[in-house]
Amino acid sequence: MRPVRIISRLVDREPPRPGTGIRVSLFQGENPAGSPTAKAENLARMEEVLALAADYESQLCAFPECFNTGYALGREQCELLAEPYDGQSVKLARKLSKLHEVAVVLPYVERAESGALHDSVAIAADGELIANYRKTHLYGAAERANFTAGEEIPPVVELNGFPIGLLNCYECEFPPLYQSLVRRGARLIVGPTAADRHFTLQDGTPTLVPYPDATEHIIPAMAAVWRVFVAYANRRGWEVSERGQWEYRGNSGIWAPNGTAVVCAGPEERAVDSLLVADCVPCTVPPFSPEGDHLGDSRIESSDHLLPAG
Repeated sequence: MRPVRIISRLVDREPPRPGTGIRVSLFQGENPAGSPTAKAENLARMEEVLALAADYESQLCAFPECFNTGYALGREQCELLAEPYDGQSVKLARKLSKLHEVAVVLPYVERAESGALHDSVAIAADGELIANYRKTHLYGAAERANFTAGEEIPPVVELNGFPIGLLNCYECEFPPLYQSLVRRGARLIVGPTAADRHFTLQDGTPTLVPYPDATEHIIPAMAAVWRVFVAYANRRGWEVSERGQWEYRGNSGIWAPNGTAVVCAGPEERAVDSLLVADCVPCTVPPFSPEGDHLGDSRIESSDHLLPAG
């Protein structure tokens, strides 16, 4: 097993009781991409990570975006590696979830009649598949060329008796999506991501302007504004595929409902795989404002209606 650095921030030795919070593990690693061999290696790594998460009594373990295949894919690779929602990757995740009694958020590429879809599944600690969320907000020309956008709003699921909302990468930068999830009860939002340094365009060339580090401003702000824990699970290191070389930021972390960091990967974690483990317990976090309540005080009507994908 390749080394995994553990970074933990626990409220208590014992994990949170059902309904009071949840102990979350985020895996940040460097993984291969774009081939059946890469997929097999990534699924083997998932087995190792879930066993390790269970050793720390994690109640939920989340992986980065497109974990089973890698993110740096072309259209042909997506078609080759995509699976049905009950395919190899999800079946294995369900088996391991039940074995280790750890809930799982696993992003994967789904094969459907409408084309390849960009999904995250939520699996309960007994192995039950409780959500298959299809990313509704695709980023850039490459994602729009590779994937079909989902048509159902991000779900809120209950794990360890604690309500959790699901987003996917770029979606973590949309305030209305947080508002929708929190209004429907979410206390933690999990956002797998594949945020790189210089975004690679559809033709394989890198952008001149770096992709912004959302953890420096957007993610903490969303946690504070909507009074919700936010868990952001990114990759680190490099992916090499037919589309070129991609370097990921390695900026995974969990932020509290007052905007402060609970646990974050630092510069050292960009050189080694890591597992971030933290307890998300609302009663341990002081209020962001003595009287303010952005959700309750807002007079702007919001809707969960999705506009047609562009």
